[in-house]
Amino acid sequence: MASLAINFAGLALKNPVVMASAPPTETVESIMRCAEAGAAAAVTKTIADFDEESFPLGARRARIDQSGLWALSTFRRETLTLESGTALVAGAVRQAGIPIIASVGALTMDPESWLPTCLAVQAAGASMIQLDLFYVPHPRCSPKSVEQLRTLLKALAGQLKIPLAPKLNLDLPAHYAADVLRDAPIAALFAIDSIRVPPPLDLVPRLSSRIAHAPNAGECSLFGSWQKPITLQYTRTLAERLPMPVCAGGGLMTGLDAIEAMALGATTVQFATAVIRGGFKRITSILGEMEKYLDSAGYADISQVRGMALSHFAADEREIRFGNIKAKVDHDICIMCGKCTTVVFCPDIHVANGRIEVLDHCDGCGLCVEVCPTKPVKSLSVVSAAHD
Repeated sequence: MASLAINFAGLALKNPVVMASAPPTETVESIMRCAEAGAAAAVTKTIADFDEESFPLGARRARIDQSGLWALSTFRRETLTLESGTALVAGAVRQAGIPIIASVGALTMDPESWLPTCLAVQAAGASMIQLDLFYVPHPRCSPKSVEQLRTLLKALAGQLKIPLAPKLNLDLPAHYAADVLRDAPIAALFAIDSIRVPPPLDLVPRLSSRIAHAPNAGECSLFGSWQKPITLQYTRTLAERLPMPVCAGGGLMTGLDAIEAMALGATTVQFATAVIRGGFKRITSILGEMEKYLDSAGYADISQVRGMALSHFAADEREIRFGNIKAKVDHDICIMCGKCTTVVFCPDIHVANGRIEVLDHCDGCGLCVEVCPTKPVKSLSVVSAAHD
């Protein structure tokens, strides 16, 4: 069986699967269950030094639909105090038996808002600190904010003895982040965080949020598989441009998603939504899917997968190789539904003599295959509009 062991910024992990900062990592008991299911490390819920009484407790509200998992909550409910957070870190270090990465947050970019918490979780036994930038003020990629981020990282790194790793989100674009963080005193990067969005709207009978029991919600977080392409773009960009490990997460739901992220340069992968929806056993399934892939593909070690896709990309569109293919219609099973002529809006497909015909200059884009209800097949040489 292939080895899943990996080194992540000095942490020797038994596999690349990290449980992300989420409800399943806000108690010692839940972190223990993550470890029992196979997670190699866990990122705690975010810990901050703040006055609880200054913030309303509020409540969590959630909704699942075709878009993903919508979540609404409050800063106080989603953030652990310094006291409860350090107790969580200490307890998890003692009982879970895996490296504990403490997620630390603050409401400003002032290093003094972060340093006491970072020092406290370090003293509690954390193996690494993830800087959660989710709650710092907007805009986060202005020249002023970027300079504040550089100052923050330098100040914290000078005081800490354990690795420091920021968690990026869409407020700091991938290429810009790579340039900004190129010489930063950090050991790794996490990408990406959840996305803040308006809630889904109920337009009838009156304009309100569709999140149950929160009709006046103006903003929430959205999680789910739709994030995967964005996560992969961040992963590829950061891996190509920075000489540091990346923990990719956001939209990854399966073991093959994890393999894809690692093929694009991730060292480790983090999961949250998949476990929230599927339970702790989903971690075990994800690891099984990764092992099955490695064995079937003939890889002896997970490190062989990391970055293997990067060399396959053309650097310029003039270097892209296109196969010589063309659509072909099997008139014996064509049902003349019109999808390939009215839905695709393809100028190379038309109706002639009562049949669907393909013009000679079709270059095989494949859209007709995607919309055809007869479930056509694709061959190496032909995109067929029906079964060959």
